[in-house]
Amino acid sequence: MMKVKQLFALLLTMLPFNGMMAQQTQLTTEQLKSLYSNTQKNRISVHDPSVVYEPTSKRHYIFGTMRGTAYTTDFQNWTGVTLKWKTTLANTFVTPATKTVKKGGVEVDFPQFNAYAWSGAVAGDNGETWGLEGNMWAPDVIWNPVMNKWCQYLSINGFKWNSSIVLLTSDNIDGPYEYQGPVIITGFNVNGNTNVDYKKTDLELVIGTRSSLPERYNTYWGRRWPHAIDPCVFYDEEGKLWMSYGSWSGGIWMLELDKETGLRSYDVTYPSTNGNSDGVTSDPYFGKKIAGGFYASGEGSYIEYINGYYYLFISNGGLAAGGKEDDVNNGGYQMRVFRSPNPDGPYTDANSQPAILNDYEMNFGANSNTRGVNIFGAYSEWGFVAKGDDGERSQGHNSIIAAKDGRTYLVYHTRFQNRGEGHQVRVHQVFQNRLKWLVAAPFEYNGESTLSEDVATKQLVSTANIPGTYQLLVHRYKLNHMKKEYVTPVEITLTADGKVSGAYSGTWSLTEGTSYIMITLGSTTYNGVLIEQQMDGKSVRAVCFTAMNSGGVTIWGYKMRPDYAIAWQVNNQSNPITNNQDVTRGYDLYGVGLGDPNVTLSWTSSAPALLSAEGKYNPTSLTEPTDVTLTERMEAGQYFWQEEYNVKVQPESASDDWKTGLLAHYGFDDEQLANTFNAAEKAELKRGGSTSLPALVDDSYQLRNGKVVQLSFGAKDKESYVEIPNPLYGKDLTNGASLSFWLQRADDNLWDALYGFYSPSTQARLFLTGNLYTGYNDNAGTWLDINKPDATKSDVLSGNRWKHVTVVFNPSTLGIRVYVNGINKSGNNDVYNGSINGTSVSSRAAFTAAGYKSILAHISQCEKLYLGNGSFWGSAPVCFDDVMIHNRALGVTEIMAIYNVCNRVHDFSVDVESVGIAEVKQQSSSMHTFDLSGRRMPNSTALKPGIYVRNGKKVIIR
Repeated sequence: MMKVKQLFALLLTMLPFNGMMAQQTQLTTEQLKSLYSNTQKNRISVHDPSVVYEPTSKRHYIFGTMRGTAYTTDFQNWTGVTLKWKTTLANTFVTPATKTVKKGGVEVDFPQFNAYAWSGAVAGDNGETWGLEGNMWAPDVIWNPVMNKWCQYLSINGFKWNSSIVLLTSDNIDGPYEYQGPVIITGFNVNGNTNVDYKKTDLELVIGTRSSLPERYNTYWGRRWPHAIDPCVFYDEEGKLWMSYGSWSGGIWMLELDKETGLRSYDVTYPSTNGNSDGVTSDPYFGKKIAGGFYASGEGSYIEYINGYYYLFISNGGLAAGGKEDDVNNGGYQMRVFRSPNPDGPYTDANSQPAILNDYEMNFGANSNTRGVNIFGAYSEWGFVAKGDDGERSQGHNSIIAAKDGRTYLVYHTRFQNRGEGHQVRVHQVFQNRLKWLVAAPFEYNGESTLSEDVATKQLVSTANIPGTYQLLVHRYKLNHMKKEYVTPVEITLTADGKVSGAYSGTWSLTEGTSYIMITLGSTTYNGVLIEQQMDGKSVRAVCFTAMNSGGVTIWGYKMRPDYAIAWQVNNQSNPITNNQDVTRGYDLYGVGLGDPNVTLSWTSSAPALLSAEGKYNPTSLTEPTDVTLTERMEAGQYFWQEEYNVKVQPESASDDWKTGLLAHYGFDDEQLANTFNAAEKAELKRGGSTSLPALVDDSYQLRNGKVVQLSFGAKDKESYVEIPNPLYGKDLTNGASLSFWLQRADDNLWDALYGFYSPSTQARLFLTGNLYTGYNDNAGTWLDINKPDATKSDVLSGNRWKHVTVVFNPSTLGIRVYVNGINKSGNNDVYNGSINGTSVSSRAAFTAAGYKSILAHISQCEKLYLGNGSFWGSAPVCFDDVMIHNRALGVTEIMAIYNVCNRVHDFSVDVESVGIAEVKQQSSSMHTFDLSGRRMPNSTALKPGIYVRNGKKVIIR
């Protein structure tokens, strides 16, 4: 729905523009079409992507689990690569190429560690083993200028911590890679298995010869000691080479490497600190702990130096998409961030909490802690991702690179809300806020020119483009991944005077000469950056902010840039009017089906008495076609666009066939609430409990004639409803029945009643809800659900706009059809579930004539028709107008005729039937005749003497 932001427009006029008020710039349709287009990317699925730059080809490569490899030249499109090995895969990890290493300046023998045999030495709990293809996890690749080699650090994994991180080298980034030897090994003597004897490892090369395995390594795999997986190798600012590693288990650890060999530096020693407890923080073999421990989750560590700090990323939780309630580790992946001025820590978060744990903590899911900055998490309905579409979830095992192009890129894999365990790589640009914490751009990197240093030296968004209504996403902790929970946006408005309103109240400010923004929502302050981005999937550019508070919660916000906002509207609006169109009914000119809150839509008409600026059609005094010009105008910020439509308004010419069988019409135009065709039949406004009474109100859209009746939400037995004498009560409904009305919903309520035929004595009921859900239950074994919301969902009646609804109960076609704006929206693909006298049915065809006969009998047995009552739930917040009830099943052309006649200025009192006399034996081919039961008589057939209905009037055939 379009929203007219008068306050926003006023505030814009208050902004200084060189001492003068800004002039609006007109955009042409051609310009708007050039601004708007769909975009696509070449996606890739690489799990645990680790990024590195190859300068010769000027490509960035990512390496991932199970040999997933790809490259990009723009961080948007990816090309897969086949990684090569120097020998056959089965022999690659058997015999190290490195035979000796230096320790204390002396060449010593390097253990000939068989990484392949080690990983397969211990079976899983069910006796299963891994093949090598599925056993190579999370490699990290760097260029070692001393060795003049590409160095790949790769996890070769076993079931019971019997894993190793090994080094492979190559002259070329894509191989062939040769196995040099192990960097770290875990799982000694696990379960007493001699196939994982410490004598086969480099343990004694580090701590000296031992007659037996030191007691501290004999057990505690899990809570105390690390797992040799997920390496991250990097040079610090002083040129030292480091490797972080580890996953869940005993936490994340750090080793210093030898730049000459790429292996572990055997000359660097580490003390044993708390080595006989689960709180160990340093160990002679495993190195120095920098995060986690006590078997808390946390894996895929990645460290990058950016402008003064080393940033440590860790992915908490399980990597899967979530939703399996029997497996607590199934989902919840979430990237957490810590930082330190030193490469080996200590690392802390924005709230000064250390990355190292003192005891077990639940650090993902609904009961998560808040340790580590939550850079972002599961989200959906963001940008052009519509409700119900795939949003991101379980993002993690990332890498990050401060690239040579002056930008910093966060590279990660993500799963999605509705794609099972399928995953893809995504890239977001990352910035430092004023406090030098990292914040990620709200959309993927789409080729923006903004450099990392720009946010500290330039105002990247013009002052005029900042005020407006933004979509705000709060990336909170404690998402319930068992239920696949994700966050969705709300609306806030930033005004030119530094205020925030909407879903949150607060203030905002921009540091002069920079793009540092500070936003206070309630009592919480967020520091971030204000940038422009291109939105995912479109060429549309948006004003965006990304910020975080001292508790580690991050927020994203965006609004389309004004010119692109108009382009989006014009290119996507469902405009009901076209040039040179004949107008024979009313149109909702403001119901174009879009809703950017920063765009103002207005219409003007050259003849508002015939066709108003809202689209109301009034042919009352029209005798011949008349030309009318409608002008549509859109405004946003300093831009506007307008278009003229020359239409021809036609005199009234609708068929009167729709009047036949019409027993009641309620227009709700006065307090009498009377049936137009029978003043003695009056509706009543009622309520249950303290719920608000329905009220007669003016139509805020200025499309309906006179008053409309407005209902409020009410729970069961507290409904706000209208009680109408049922004109079908006691009637023969052999020819079916029809109910039509104009409806405007205030929300997307799926369950509460729009109307109900309800019998208090039997508790039987027939109702419709805003989901186009028809429910029937005779309370005696026959019931029917069509399109129940827990089986299917419909948005046909959503949008907070007027819709014309006609429900047809047709015994001849055995169906209940729902028409919206004259078009059948129930179709033949309804989701059916029901029972006929205790026999289950699950399709339209199965609900036989006996079932529909029961429904029609129920309608004729109900003394009242209720608007907003009669279901098993409550009343929905809606407006009604022009309720009509027929004692026959209307045809498609008649339904459209009702839609047309109700969609204009029309006096229904002139339709009251009058008796005429006609000496006619045969009906004219141009005029339909009906019997008093509403059945159409065949053309060119002699009629028996009697009373019939023709052109809405009773006639006597003699």
